[in-house]
Amino acid sequence: MFSSYVCPGDSVIFEHGKFTFNVSLEYDDFSTPYEWECYSDLDIRRWKDDDWYYGGLVVSVSYNGVHLSDNIASLWGVECNFGEDNSYLMMQAEELVKEAGEEAKNLLEVVRRQLAA
Repeated sequence: MFSSYVCPGDSVIFEHGKFTFNVSLEYDDFSTPYEWECYSDLDIRRWKDDDWYYGGLVVSVSYNGVHLSDNIASLWGVECNFGEDNSYLMMQAEELVKEAGEEAKNLLEVVRRQLAA
């Protein structure tokens, strides 16, 4: 579970059968609050002061201990440390893992075919 204060490099792990999904938080240096009209002057000042930042959730996957992909799914422009907690990061991570599940199965099948050839 992500903590109430998160830093780039923090991660959570999800196990689904023999698949292991690692969702890590990366710093998003491309997103800014100027792209949106929903931030107050105080919010922007807090962003400039590094009180909060934009991050990206990046999903890597392995199967039975064998690494398959460093980035099977990702979501960028996520507010980190903006509000009172970061509980929404877990919800977003869970959704990413669900989306990555089918792609991971497809990737595993491709690897198995290549190894059998």
